[in-house]
Amino acid sequence: MATLRNLAIGALRLTGADNLAQAARHISRDATRSLAIGLT
Repeated sequence: MATLRNLAIGALRLTGADNLAQAARHISRDATRSLAIGLT
Protein backbone atom coordinates (compact mmCIF):
# COMPACT_ATOMS: atom_id res chain seq x y z
CA MET A 1 0.00 0.00 0.00
CA ALA A 2 2.84 2.37 0.75
CA THR A 3 4.25 1.77 -2.72
CA LEU A 4 0.93 2.71 -4.33
CA ARG A 5 0.65 5.80 -2.16
CA ASN A 6 4.17 6.90 -3.09
CA LEU A 7 3.41 6.30 -6.76
CA ALA A 8 0.31 8.50 -6.52
CA ILE A 9 2.22 11.24 -4.69
CA GLY A 10 4.96 11.12 -7.30
CA ALA A 11 2.43 11.40 -10.13
CA LEU A 12 0.80 14.39 -8.45
CA ARG A 13 4.17 16.08 -8.02
CA LEU A 14 5.00 15.48 -11.69
CA THR A 15 1.83 17.33 -12.64
CA GLY A 16 3.02 20.33 -10.63
CA ALA A 17 0.71 20.01 -7.64
CA ASP A 18 1.84 22.25 -4.79
CA ASN A 19 -0.76 21.08 -2.28
CA LEU A 20 -1.02 17.28 -2.43
CA ALA A 21 -4.11 17.04 -0.23
CA GLN A 22 -6.00 19.54 -2.34
CA ALA A 23 -4.92 17.82 -5.57
CA ALA A 24 -6.02 14.42 -4.25
CA ARG A 25 -9.44 15.79 -3.30
CA HIS A 26 -9.79 17.39 -6.72
CA ILE A 27 -8.96 14.13 -8.51
CA SER A 28 -11.13 11.97 -6.26
CA ARG A 29 -14.27 13.92 -7.20
CA ASP A 30 -14.19 12.49 -10.75
CA ALA A 31 -12.79 9.06 -11.60
CA THR A 32 -11.84 10.11 -15.13
CA ARG A 33 -9.39 12.73 -13.83
CA SER A 34 -7.08 10.02 -12.54
CA LEU A 35 -6.72 8.77 -16.10
CA ALA A 36 -5.42 12.14 -17.21
CA ILE A 37 -2.31 11.82 -15.02
CA GLY A 38 -1.84 8.11 -15.57
CA LEU A 39 -3.30 6.68 -12.36
CA THR A 40 -5.57 3.79 -13.25
